[in-house]
Amino acid sequence: MSNKITKAILLATLILGSSMVMFTPTVKAQAFVAYSLSFTDGQINLDVRPGASGVGCTEMVVTNEGNTVIDVDVALSGGGVTISPGAVSVTLAVSGSITVPICALALTQSSYKNVQVQAIGQGRETNSQQGQITKNAGFAVIIEQYARLSVQANQPFQKIGPGKEFVMSFTAVNNGNYQDTVAVDVLNQKDLEDAGFVVALSAKQYLIDTQGEQQVQISVSTPRSTVIGWSNEYHTIILQVSTTLEGETEARSVTSTLWVRGVFLPGFDPLFTIFALGIVATALSRSRRD
Repeated sequence: MSNKITKAILLATLILGSSMVMFTPTVKAQAFVAYSLSFTDGQINLDVRPGASGVGCTEMVVTNEGNTVIDVDVALSGGGVTISPGAVSVTLAVSGSITVPICALALTQSSYKNVQVQAIGQGRETNSQQGQITKNAGFAVIIEQYARLSVQANQPFQKIGPGKEFVMSFTAVNNGNYQDTVAVDVLNQKDLEDAGFVVALSAKQYLIDTQGEQQVQISVSTPRSTVIGWSNEYHTIILQVSTTLEGETEARSVTSTLWVRGVFLPGFDPLFTIFALGIVATALSRSRRD
């Protein structure tokens, strides 16, 4: 009798246990929000010289690394440049990824500088909008320096006598978007020296601020002779200014004309000078009568 009762109890226990196992509710996996935010380029360069677009682009990559569908909002900003698009919103399935073109724009002739673009992402589970996670990424924007120069002669035409010393002045202008070290040179200096001129620059280089001006001076001595002589010649002085910025070839030149006209008298004593002037005046008077 006791054996039958024991077997009945064991059988009931097995049936009950099986029922509990059969009706155990399934436990739902907990949503886990995780994603990455990055850019394919750490730096982009913008060419802002006149005629250039001033635009450079990279790509932003957002990848879902969690186990649930997520919404991600990304806001982008960079001082001194325009970012387009400035905001991105995406929904990503598990293991999903998206690549979005991101461009930076600077105005033509903008000043040379470096800008750091910041991207701030806010990601959360799509259904519940819970489990928000913030991510940060970014890239550098370089507004490139460019060279642009101009130069003008303060006295484009001068009349000067032979054997005279004087200073010629020019104005060099930095029209680039940053300070520039500008080299100056007299392109036809050798020809002038062969003709008897003495030409000397006051400096070979100048550091000129953006949109700034610099006076360039040249000391000039017109040809001398050891005998009395009449001069009536035209000569030119060609001044060139050029950038020393690496990778740039910007150079400009200007021409100034010299009319060397008059009588050259060697530096003898005053009595001889007066006598020589008398001879020259007599010769000129006779040539006119003839």
